[in-house]
Amino acid sequence: MVSPETAANLIDTLRGLVRQSRRVSARSQHLGMLPPPLGALLGHVECSQGHRPSALAEELRVTQSALSRQVSHAESLGYVQRMPDPVDGRATLLSLTESGAEALRIHREAQLDRLRTAIADWSEEEVADLVGRLDRLHAALDTESAPVAASR
Repeated sequence: MVSPETAANLIDTLRGLVRQSRRVSARSQHLGMLPPPLGALLGHVECSQGHRPSALAEELRVTQSALSRQVSHAESLGYVQRMPDPVDGRATLLSLTESGAEALRIHREAQLDRLRTAIADWSEEEVADLVGRLDRLHAALDTESAPVAASR
């Protein structure tokens, strides 16, 4: 079993990676990268085309009012559209517009370019090893399949 100190170091490293990613996104908007909340929203809408905003808010772990503001902003940019739910006319479904899909494509391309530049001196084997280890961590942290151990 991993020591508490090693686990804390891993958490610190992951937090630092997330913070660095957000800083890069914030500085790189001129390169086509979207602000992190907008990029996340468009990515989730793409993966869940035709879902209700309430389901998306739950998936993103934000309040419905916060999601409503984000969706309104994305709508004003022409990236997202609301359509009536054919099953329940009172509800709406979200989907990406062509402009939203293009903005997301450009965003992901900019992310890819940034990452490839950052790891330009890595070998294919090193990257494959990292991907394998991150996949393993992701699977271990999957709360649907791995219950959280009780604190002692």
